[in-house]
Amino acid sequence: ALASTPRTVIYFFSREHQFLRCEIHPGQPHVLTMIDQHGVEHTERHASADDLEVRWQEVRSELSRDGWLGPFGRDARV
Repeated sequence: ALASTPRTVIYFFSREHQFLRCEIHPGQPHVLTMIDQHGVEHTERHASADDLEVRWQEVRSELSRDGWLGPFGRDARV
């Protein structure tokens, strides 16, 4: 069913005139992709949804400490 299908969610962070895009891809594999303002992509694969969630919280905290605003998000299915 579509409602139970894990959905990719895209979050944006901003700092001054820079933007960072983070994509969370739940399901197997559990993936976190970060794309910086230059288009450089960094992808991490995680063993479980819990591991992905822990890492996502770490990333959010690190970005906030570094002065990034966000996350501003949206469902990628739109």
